[in-house]
Amino acid sequence: MKEIDELHKTSKTLDGHYSGIYFLFDEKEIVYIGKGWNCFLRVAEHTRKDSDKKFTSWNYVRIDDVNEYNRIEKELIKKYNPRYNKTHKN
Repeated sequence: MKEIDELHKTSKTLDGHYSGIYFLFDEKEIVYIGKGWNCFLRVAEHTRKDSDKKFTSWNYVRIDDVNEYNRIEKELIKKYNPRYNKTHKN
């Protein structure tokens, strides 16, 4: 079917399946900073009905070293103090 072939040609690859730090945004505000071995799956967990996090977009920074992304996540949470990172508030 020609339509399916065209859809396939113009489809986008899944991005974000890398380990690293991800950011949830509500408009332009960072509302949550998290880490995961698969950022795409972690963000998907935040879209469940029982999640209290409301956001309009997300992005991530790929970091393969677990020790590095733990350290960097803590630094970023301290710097930006996102509203949903309750356990990391000052």
